[in-house]
Amino acid sequence: MTIHFIRIIIATLLIVAFMFSPYIPGDYDNFSLTLSAMAQLLSFVGLLLVPIGMPWLIYETVKRSKKVSSNKITFRFALTSFVVSCIVGLATVMAAFAGGSLSLGIMTLAVYIYIASKVIVKMQKLKVQESSGFNLTPFYLICIPTIAVLVRFMFIPTATEFSRNYAIKQSEQLIQHIEAYYAKNGHYPISLHSVWEDYKPGITGIKRYYYEPSGNAYNLFFEQFAAELDIKEIVMYNKFDEQDFSSHNSDLLVLTDEIKLQRGYVSVTELQTPHWKYFSFD
Repeated sequence: MTIHFIRIIIATLLIVAFMFSPYIPGDYDNFSLTLSAMAQLLSFVGLLLVPIGMPWLIYETVKRSKKVSSNKITFRFALTSFVVSCIVGLATVMAAFAGGSLSLGIMTLAVYIYIASKVIVKMQKLKVQESSGFNLTPFYLICIPTIAVLVRFMFIPTATEFSRNYAIKQSEQLIQHIEAYYAKNGHYPISLHSVWEDYKPGITGIKRYYYEPSGNAYNLFFEQFAAELDIKEIVMYNKFDEQDFSSHNSDLLVLTDEIKLQRGYVSVTELQTPHWKYFSFD
């Protein structure tokens, strides 16, 4: 029993660690974004296993108390959970491919095929043997997705806010140097494009700062890995609070006055740090 609970804790901690990896300080790692999306999707879809695990756990408790030796119903529960697990696994693999990581998608698919083959062998043994022992599989089905989803909803918004504020704090030196350039030259830089990035957000899920001249000032922005998987978040600085951002660059080329009515973001939020806002796109 202790070994199984340790396995449940380790599996849950791994999922949670992948889930929160884009929000921790460190060098940018595109891999962390895909892993986080996979872990979150795995947790959400994994909740499909809970309605199977609950009655299965009740049955195992009753079977143990009555010392029933038949495993027929246990096998049916195992078969049902296996089918649903295949759906969960397929969703996770699709998340890997959707994240643009072909190699990770193939590797994840291979791991799931390997695990599925092992499970099938155990199920075949379960189908023919008789035992009154307690099957602990329902604990895995219930605990891992439930705990992971609870942790996700409780702490992902806080992690997102920490990540965003950390990157904003890290931008102070870059803003100071841009203003020093203006004081020296009488205008802001036309561009900051370069091979190497000397000013880094310092968050594993935030790639870099982007700069563009805007009116009498400039916009400095970065893309934050949002708390919602279906949202893109752009965090932007403008000393005159004249931030704006579009979902399609073709709109900037084709539209004129209509661009003010067709930016594409679903919301814009003003942050506590002066002159910073973030735009949410679906």
